[in-house]
Amino acid sequence: MSTSTKEALAAALRHMMNVKPIGKITVKDLVEICGVNRQTFYYHFDDVYDLLEWVFEEDANRVLPHKVIYDHWREDMLIFMDYLQTNSVFTLNVYNSNSRIYMLRYLEEKMEVCIRSFAVIVSEGVNIDRQDFEFVVKFYAKCAIGLIAHWMDLGMQLPKEITTERILTVMDNSVENMLARFKIEK
Repeated sequence: MSTSTKEALAAALRHMMNVKPIGKITVKDLVEICGVNRQTFYYHFDDVYDLLEWVFEEDANRVLPHKVIYDHWREDMLIFMDYLQTNSVFTLNVYNSNSRIYMLRYLEEKMEVCIRSFAVIVSEGVNIDRQDFEFVVKFYAKCAIGLIAHWMDLGMQLPKEITTERILTVMDNSVENMLARFKIEK
């Protein structure tokens, strides 16, 4: 029952986010839609923003890649953009709320995991200081998320293909090249 209650509250939140911004959605709105009482809501979540973060994490963990496969890294990276575009009302509502920092930090962590999994493959057998390796991973994750944030700042008005293609073009072979610059000669 607990999971279904959380999912019902999540569905109610999604519905309400199509009607009004997150800052205007109340616990009362959500419990009325679900037919539960306020105590039930507060049993699961601290407030509407806590529910919002739970919904975002559930979606992201279900949809976003956990690693990038070398042979089709482009397709794996496109999953990020497709998720954001497909859920643009939700995405922009989260982005334009008090949860913006949380959202960007969470996406950046996901992006780091993907880039790290790719960087491990392309640096195999290459002697690179661990701090340099992590610097390269963080550099590319922050760049990609910065460009995605810029796209969201513009209300996602640019076609995602333009933004995606630019990110992919910049990243194509550049992770390998950047890691090679940090190679320690024996």
